[in-house]
Amino acid sequence: MKFKDLFVPRYIHSDPQVRLNFVKNSNDAKLLKQMSEKDQDAQVRGAAAERAEMLMAGQRQPA
Repeated sequence: MKFKDLFVPRYIHSDPQVRLNFVKNSNDAKLLKQMSEKDQDAQVRGAAAERAEMLMAGQRQPA
């Protein structure tokens, strides 16, 4: 973890695992769509695209 990670939102954290956890718990379809297009990690982009699509279809992930 980098020092700056203490002060940034989890969706721009330097660790892809932290960003993946954010994606799994986020309900912000617009932000997830942006992450699916711009995140530097392919796994994060894919998870964000899938979650955004699910949210836009009106489905919620089971608890």
